Amino acid sequence: MYLHARKPWYTKLARKAVALLSVALSVTMAPQASAQENYPERLVRIVVPFGAGNSYDHTVRYIAEQLQKLTSQSFIVEPKQGAIGNIAAAHVARSPADGYTVFLAANSTHAANTHLFKELPFDPVADFEPVTTLVKVPQVLVVSPTLGVSSVQELIDLVKKNPGKYNYGSSSATGRVAAESFNQMAGLNAVHVGYKTTAQAVVDLASGQLHYMFTDAGAGITHARNGKVQALGVTSGNRLDAAADIPAIKEAGLPDYEFVAWLGFAVPANTPATVVQKLSDLTNQVLKMPETEKFLADLYIQTYPGNPESLRQLIASDTKRWGELIKAAGIEPQ
Repeated sequence: MYLHARKPWYTKLARKAVALLSVALSVTMAPQASAQENYPERLVRIVVPFGAGNSYDHTVRYIAEQLQKLTSQSFIVEPKQGAIGNIAAAHVARSPADGYTVFLAANSTHAANTHLFKELPFDPVADFEPVTTLVKVPQVLVVSPTLGVSSVQELIDLVKKNPGKYNYGSSSATGRVAAESFNQMAGLNAVHVGYKTTAQAVVDLASGQLHYMFTDAGAGITHARNGKVQALGVTSGNRLDAAADIPAIKEAGLPDYEFVAWLGFAVPANTPATVVQKLSDLTNQVLKMPETEKFLADLYIQTYPGNPESLRQLIASDTKRWGELIKAAGIEPQ
């Protein structure tokens, strides 16, 4: 006859401890899971690395307004420009990973800046969770009315005849690379002048202190319609429907020239996947609204719906592409 060995007293205690721990964890995790499912439950900040008043600003404010209508929660836009977007990106990267601080990512902060700076105060890949693409943004070549040119070819001829005499400005990585690529393709020798905002550059363009620059089509064409600058060509492959009188640069002098920027949403790394997906779904719901497409078309911008994975892939491919463009343009990292 065999006797069953009695289990030690501490085995029973261990089982009780595990059971109690499981209950405690389930109680602790339940509110977190509920908070993620009910996101957003309070105000959401969208940090923008550009100054106020341009088409990027108008775009994100419109999307924020629509998100607020969908969720009945406040979405506020917080401009934080400087260092071609690095200041804003670093700020968001250090923010709580809860979905309540969102970054307006761009091809500058998440692709170009890796090659424009020797060192960044953030990691575009490791410090962020991609949420979705938002829009594609054509640029426009604008010149000072004081130059007396009315076409892309006339600008090229003028600058070519006077190496080093004329200057060009930029207020973003996109504008800088667009201009450098243009100069290289056209064989131009001009002096670069950097600006914090497009508005500051436009003041100098209007007065003749600055001679030409590339900026987002919305801001540039609006200033051209108001007579402050002259728009010579857009960087998209074709003319824009809302500005059909302005030729594409590739049809107006440089057949191989084409250049389009993009914007997207990103959040700090380790933000819960459920929150990331919820924000992505809500944002794409806004992007697919007919009224959104019309509003953005009037700003010379195209909607660019996506998801976390499509933005992740875009960042990877564009980091490589922008690196090649920057190297070909001869831009040295700062």
